Amino acid sequence: MAIEEIENEKIGGINYLPFSERVPDFQYQELLKKIKATGKDKVPIHARLAENANSGHQNSKEITGAMLQFDMSNGFPVLTERDLSKSFYGAIGELVAFLNGQSTLSGLKEYGCPEVFWRDWVTKEKCANFGLPEGDLGNGSYGASLGRFQSPKGEFDQVTALQRQMEKMPFLRTHVLTTWNPPLSMGDEQQGFKREVVVAPCHGNFIHFVIFDEQKELEMTHTQRSADVPVGLQFNLIEWSALGLMVAHLLGYKFTKYTHFLSNPHYYDVQSESVDKILAIKPVAFPTVTLKPNRKVTRIQDFRKEDFVLEDYNPKPWFKIPTPV
Repeated sequence: MAIEEIENEKIGGINYLPFSERVPDFQYQELLKKIKATGKDKVPIHARLAENANSGHQNSKEITGAMLQFDMSNGFPVLTERDLSKSFYGAIGELVAFLNGQSTLSGLKEYGCPEVFWRDWVTKEKCANFGLPEGDLGNGSYGASLGRFQSPKGEFDQVTALQRQMEKMPFLRTHVLTTWNPPLSMGDEQQGFKREVVVAPCHGNFIHFVIFDEQKELEMTHTQRSADVPVGLQFNLIEWSALGLMVAHLLGYKFTKYTHFLSNPHYYDVQSESVDKILAIKPVAFPTVTLKPNRKVTRIQDFRKEDFVLEDYNPKPWFKIPTPV
């Protein structure tokens, strides 16, 4: 059945200010400035691997403990320092794939995740380091943890359980998702657990929804273990804010606040010029992101990237930022 033929029974979302009343957000640039001014130099995993030993400048500059907090009425946090309009839908495609339990490159692509997001991370050689076939992110990856978390009693679908709990008991403080499964994301062979993931989940590590049912409002916090601030964080903000919008839409609440905690934000030496370029750009107001009307969705997993509409987006032109692999 076509999307336009379906009626929606319950619609929540975001009460945006008129675009003319929104103010530019400088938190992202302030974070980059802090890393640049106070960050400690470190040789990251990319540069320590034997195959990258002669690859040049891959050191990183890092800090610990940072927070970005967004009043959703001021716009949806799609950064404006460079044009992310094409990547916007790819990022949501990746999230939707994760929510549906996908953990292979082919599975991610089925939901609209661009191949370039993961192609260089799941090569035959990199996967072989963890005993995985080419193109397999592993059972400790994002989708595997969200959709089929390995527990003593078998696979556990966190996403379905979360929605059921929020619908039945919205007042609880336990509306949590996690992409982190320690035995598989870390592993410890002395305890009999082998790491089963190519890239240990960098984001989505602790997602907490707080519902104020009397006010019909939803707030969300997200904790990110590791953040490549010039590149990865830009997409992570889109993805997890989109999840907040999905949940609010399904439950009939207004999504009012999104807080993004960063445990270890950083950037790489090869990104230094790009960081300076970003800091030289004056950001403009965040855009409007909505869900298409007349689309009946009953489960979080039913959303698709095509359901999202990006409007009022006025970024500076896109430019490439290198990312070590």
